[in-house]
Amino acid sequence: MNETIAPGKSAYEAGIRTPEQAIPFISSRMLQHRPRVELTYRPYILQDSLVLTAISNKAEIDLNKLYRDAALGDVVYVRANAKADRECEAVLNIAGNAEIWFNGSKVYMRNDCDTPLQDLKNSDYRLVSVHMNGGKNDLLIKCRKKTNCWGILLYIAYPKYPFRWTRDYLLSVRPELPFNEMDGMEGFAHIGPVPSALCTAEMDEKILSGAVGYNDTLCQSMMWKPRWNTQNTGNYVDFSAAYGNKQGCAYALSYVDTAVDSDYVLNLESSSPVKVFIGSSEQPLSDKVFFKGDGTRKSILIKQPRREEAWWCRAEVLENDKAPVNLVPFIWQGKRSPVRWIIIGPFKSQTGDLMRVPFRPEQELQFEHPYPLGDYTCAFWRLPHKDAYIRPYRDGIFFGQWFYAVQVGLHGLMYAAKTTGNAEQLAYYTDSIMTMADYYEYMKWDKETFGDPTLIPRAWGLPDLDACGTIGVSMIETFEMTGEPKLRHVIDEIGKAVTERIPRFPDGTFNRVHTMWADDLFMSCPFLARLAKLTGETQYAAEVYRQIKGFKDRLWIPEEKLFSHIFFIDDNIKSNIPWGRGNGWIAVTLTEILSILPSATPEWNTALNTYKEFMQGVKTHQDKGGMWHQVLDRNDSYRETSCTAMFVLSLTRGILNGWLKRDDYIDAVNSGWTALMKYSVDELGDAYGVCLGSSCAKTADYYMKLQTKKNDDHGTGIILWAAAELIRLQKEV
Repeated sequence: MNETIAPGKSAYEAGIRTPEQAIPFISSRMLQHRPRVELTYRPYILQDSLVLTAISNKAEIDLNKLYRDAALGDVVYVRANAKADRECEAVLNIAGNAEIWFNGSKVYMRNDCDTPLQDLKNSDYRLVSVHMNGGKNDLLIKCRKKTNCWGILLYIAYPKYPFRWTRDYLLSVRPELPFNEMDGMEGFAHIGPVPSALCTAEMDEKILSGAVGYNDTLCQSMMWKPRWNTQNTGNYVDFSAAYGNKQGCAYALSYVDTAVDSDYVLNLESSSPVKVFIGSSEQPLSDKVFFKGDGTRKSILIKQPRREEAWWCRAEVLENDKAPVNLVPFIWQGKRSPVRWIIIGPFKSQTGDLMRVPFRPEQELQFEHPYPLGDYTCAFWRLPHKDAYIRPYRDGIFFGQWFYAVQVGLHGLMYAAKTTGNAEQLAYYTDSIMTMADYYEYMKWDKETFGDPTLIPRAWGLPDLDACGTIGVSMIETFEMTGEPKLRHVIDEIGKAVTERIPRFPDGTFNRVHTMWADDLFMSCPFLARLAKLTGETQYAAEVYRQIKGFKDRLWIPEEKLFSHIFFIDDNIKSNIPWGRGNGWIAVTLTEILSILPSATPEWNTALNTYKEFMQGVKTHQDKGGMWHQVLDRNDSYRETSCTAMFVLSLTRGILNGWLKRDDYIDAVNSGWTALMKYSVDELGDAYGVCLGSSCAKTADYYMKLQTKKNDDHGTGIILWAAAELIRLQKEV
């Protein structure tokens, strides 16, 4: 935190001076820190009482729900691997009674809380700093039952954001079951309850040392739960175990990677008649289905309506009469046997023989969104036994993540890639956006089914402008490049959320109920302006201009020609603190609006005048070294990278489009760019001096104490975006 460039180690001193040099230099380094993270499907065992909650991803470890008959003083141990995508400093934010060990060291002990978990408040939490290793970190929790409280609430968090489980920004951590038998599966293991009369000190040591493994007993034949049913991965498919008493038609799916000219046979037995499809071809009904290999991967789809209480099939594919070769290759195997079959259903139809109705899996095998079942519900592929599912995961930051700061970084990468013609980086951008659209509907189903979606959790409910605006911009930009129809559905949902769900003042200006933030002009209007252009509907342009007026009415500081960061609604006052990035958000927003919306309107001219007056104030507050500061009118606050890049970008666009006189502003642009290379980017291409995400305050001191983070997404992408605009300016000259 607050890292600084070592003397003599800046990009400028390494010879990186021009935007043309900077873009490949910074963007390649950016993607070293933010590589593509491929999606994986992993088995999942349903756990009702040890779960992550939606949005904040808090872990609720409620042992009263698991062990309802336990006595006061009884002890339960809970264990997980905290799987991190990188080495990083982190915090455990804990409420409740427990002893906690992290990577073998005791880090927390509390036994004086007797408040029910559901009644605990933020003030009841305790912060514990830990060093998170990249990969697995051992987390062991010991809880003793009290009258009202048994268990804990837990966030594994980035230090700046202790009340959000870190997952998609700065650091990604996922709790995994800690045994080879369930390698890679999300969840917490638990064992107990150990009677209160027993001494547990020796048990602590045995568990910490690993002497009580998955197949071992602790005392009184206690074993770790949940238990993994090895039938989940076998060739026996039990639809009735998975679906209980439900009626309908289900499918089982497997694959075979065939070899040219090899002979294959599907051996099949079932409780009732089935249909078999190899690839897209229906096969004659038989207990043995023969087919020839051709060097391709072939799907094996078995369709089986329920005819009686028993509802199962057993199926395996042999190659040249040897061992079974069928499996589902894209499901994470870990240290277990491969998954042989997955299932989907039960499908229903009010008319017709279920065996004859061609339900959707016969027409399309896909693993991105739930299938409609024909009864106004949906389902996704799962394992063929009770409480056993599969879920998609993307364990990493940046790529494919639904978070506004990530999108700011991606915007910069996109503009830079277009400027330099870097097809690989542009594909990284479009793929990152497309995968969010691909799994948007799955996210909603997953949340309703399991409580917390494994993918893009911040998209659920589109609750605020942070969840909407920048992602909406990315969706429209990607749609304009690809024409993919599925993007339009997500764009429309975001548009509806922005226009219908966000709190407003009586004049229609957006707010956050008790406050109004300068940030929200950027989190709304660039998207709305693009939506106006995409749809041709004038209501969106009118909304943009309504917001500009409302934000200026409440946040403008006329004597500084800058914007206050916050308007405090309950007090009916603005803070009069011109936070650097808050002003940067507005500056970039105004250039977006002026670039996108038609210029031949009075409202556009009003926006232009606001921009021009604002840029006068921005220029006045640039320091002699070319940088702008964390609090713009306080040069004793630190030089801040993201706002400097935002102002370089915004001034450059003004010169390019003739909104500003070149002679009046070109020196500010050039000195700002040079300052970024001297003070903000090092010889490796890492970005420094970027303020982490801010909350709000009524004093400048709060902003001056906010920490900076190397390579924070709020800054790196904006530097690239500014570089792309500067190259355009040079070409114009």
